[in-house]
Amino acid sequence: MAGVNNMRVVADNAADRATLTASSSAGALVQANLLTDTKSDVWRASGTSARLTLIWVGAETIGCVALPFCNLSPTATMRVRVTNEAQVTNLFTYSDQFDNVAWSKTRATTPSTNGLAPDGTNTAETLQGDGTGTAYAFQGRSLTLGTSYNVSVFVKAGTYAGAFQIHDFTDGGTVQVNLTSLALIVSGNFSAAKLDTYPNGWYRLSATVTPLSTGTKNIGFFNANTTGNVLMWGAMLAAGGLSSYYPSGSASGTRPHGYIDSWQSYAYDSGAVLACPAGSITPRGFTAAQAASAYAFGGGAAACHWLPAAKVAGGIAIDISDPDNLQGYIEAARLVAGPYWSPKYNASSAPMTPVDTTDLYRTDAGDQGADAGYIYRRLPIDLSLMPAADRAAFVNILRNSRAYPLLVSVFPGSADLALERDNMVYGRRSKNSEVAIQYALSYSTTIEIEEI
Repeated sequence: MAGVNNMRVVADNAADRATLTASSSAGALVQANLLTDTKSDVWRASGTSARLTLIWVGAETIGCVALPFCNLSPTATMRVRVTNEAQVTNLFTYSDQFDNVAWSKTRATTPSTNGLAPDGTNTAETLQGDGTGTAYAFQGRSLTLGTSYNVSVFVKAGTYAGAFQIHDFTDGGTVQVNLTSLALIVSGNFSAAKLDTYPNGWYRLSATVTPLSTGTKNIGFFNANTTGNVLMWGAMLAAGGLSSYYPSGSASGTRPHGYIDSWQSYAYDSGAVLACPAGSITPRGFTAAQAASAYAFGGGAAACHWLPAAKVAGGIAIDISDPDNLQGYIEAARLVAGPYWSPKYNASSAPMTPVDTTDLYRTDAGDQGADAGYIYRRLPIDLSLMPAADRAAFVNILRNSRAYPLLVSVFPGSADLALERDNMVYGRRSKNSEVAIQYALSYSTTIEIEEI
């Protein structure tokens, strides 16, 4: 089928090695339930939007993020962001509070908080010159000879739109940007100047500063002779290269490895994309709202996001929004995050088979009756047409799949949304025989995955 990727298999669920947090949970339906293979144990958010955060001590490779049993509607969106930023310490204090006495001010005042900062909070501050000489705010920070630091600040033109500087007043270096032309000038012990553009007229000016000696250095911002003003927010001074902004208060602020906040983009950002390949099926006897979480009877949806390319991750943030949710809250029974394997050619045959455990019987009068059971699915995968290397790799993946479930999508990324939903299964290999046979015969057998 044109436009359809080959089968993908997630065999190593890195989510199980992460520290998982959720923005909200309802009673005993906590996020820890997302790390079990019992689909009757669910995590439930308190409303129709939520964030799941995964943090790893080390680094993991991530190519897929999925909620194979969830109650999301077809309009639900999911934003997946990935970072592998190392721990870093912002050496400034009160990094977004220039009116604090921690910031010494020369010929400058901070008369008011004025407007939205880049993170969407009303915390941007005006730095106003008095026109009697160069105006600036600075802090003295202890820096070490032989260590390079990155210094940055968010700035927006106010009534002044000329040259704005970051200045090492002790060693004499500067990085300067003209807030109208955006031209950059670097001098002294500054290098690697960079100007990043943010919404609503904001810029982040940054550069590397290399101290000429060990000691306290006065690092400051603005340095213009004017009665005009600029807006500033989010100063950062940290050893190493430029990284995402992390705030500080009365002490230096240390960002943990893998940290992701609510507003910055990181190494990968999917943006808000549709979360579910298609809405839930409504089995007979269920209302549409009930069917959204009837995971044991063929209901429920499957949310999945395939990254365009695998990313090394120390942390992942998953933001889910589902204002049209029929139940009024987000719910899911399992979280999968990890790398995926894909063969060169798709499986020659992988017919998804619903298994209905309903028991049919006859009465003494010969009438047929039924004791309703639950429903699950089986996915038999024919290996006969796979190239030898792919068959060997797949059989190797399957060796532990009796104990540890796999996520298998036969038509990942299909334009036919229902096709991906109906041919995605999270389950275990149903029999031992397929991998117990002689290696050569495994090339022509059919492997069956049974939904948990």
